Amino acid sequence: MKEQAVIDRFEGDFIILETDHGMIQILRSHAPAMAAEGMVVWYEGDRILELDEEETARREATSRRRFERILGNK
Repeated sequence: MKEQAVIDRFEGDFIILETDHGMIQILRSHAPAMAAEGMVVWYEGDRILELDEEETARREATSRRRFERILGNK
């Protein structure tokens, strides 16, 4: 069953994903070439199936708004 995760970081030949169940590692060769830190992805087993660009953009916008509020900007 495919699940959603966020790319936490890259370590050597591995991509470290933050999942609802903890951290897991997946070989870079089992992921799309455009994968980057902070992206939301769908994975199953030991493969990243697809990048969720819409959810990634939504989370980035939310984080940007929070940061701007902290700085006192609108």
